[in-house]
Amino acid sequence: MVKKRLYQALGVTAALVAGGFLYSAVLGGTSVEEADFAEAQSTMQEGTLVVKGTGNVSVEPDLAQLRLGVEATDTSADAAQNQVSERMNAVREQLSAYDIPDENIETASFGVHTDHSQEGEEQFRARHILSVEYSDIENVGELLDDVAAAGANQIQQTRFTLEDESEAEQQALQQAIENTAAKAEAMAESAGKSSGDVLQIAESGTQMDLPSREYAQEEAADSAGNGGTSIEAGQVEVIQEVDVVYQLN
Repeated sequence: MVKKRLYQALGVTAALVAGGFLYSAVLGGTSVEEADFAEAQSTMQEGTLVVKGTGNVSVEPDLAQLRLGVEATDTSADAAQNQVSERMNAVREQLSAYDIPDENIETASFGVHTDHSQEGEEQFRARHILSVEYSDIENVGELLDDVAAAGANQIQQTRFTLEDESEAEQQALQQAIENTAAKAEAMAESAGKSSGDVLQIAESGTQMDLPSREYAQEEAADSAGNGGTSIEAGQVEVIQEVDVVYQLN
C-alpha cells in the first residue's frame, strides 16, 4: 500500500509545507534510534511528517573523458611552439585512427610562457592540451598507449561517465522515495501515530561520483611489450536525495 502511494506521488515536485504549527506528542518507550526520535520531533508539522530519503544506483560507464596533449621547452618560444605543433599533429592522427569524430575533440588549453623553474638561459614552455570523449571503454588503455607513443607527454585525466544519465537518475529517484516509507513508519510510531498518504515530494538534486584513473607513462612504456596498458573503468555512482511529506494519522 505504501509503495502504491509512492508511485502515485513520483514526479510531483513541490516546495515543502510552509508555515504551520509543530506537532508535539509525549513519546514513550520507542524502538527507533535517538537520532530518528529527535528528527521526528523537529520535522513534524501539524498533521504531516517530513522524511528525507536517499537513493544510490551504480552503473557501468559508457563514455571516457580524456585530457591529453603535448608540452615542450626550448630557449626559443617559436621553437617550443613548433615542437608542440609537430607532435600534436601526430597525436591527432592517432585519435583519427580510433575513429573519434572531430566534435569529440577540442582544445582545453594552449599557450607559451617563460619557464621560471629553469636556471641559466631563459627557457620557454609551450603546451597544447586536448579534451577528448571516447566511447569504446575497453580500449581506453590502448588509445592512451598509442597517443603517448605518438608524442603525447601530458595525460592529465582519465575519467569515466555516462553519455545519458537520465535513466540512472530516475532509478535513484524512485529508490530514494521508496526508502522513506519504513523511516516514516518508524518516526510516526515514535509519536504514537501512523504515516499516511504521500502529500508532497521535493527533489534535492542529483550527485554523480565519476571514477577516474591515473595513467603513468613510465609504467605504460614498460608494459608496451606485454599487451599494453589495461584500465579498469569502475562504476558511476548516481545519488538522489528527496524530502517526502507524509500525512500523519
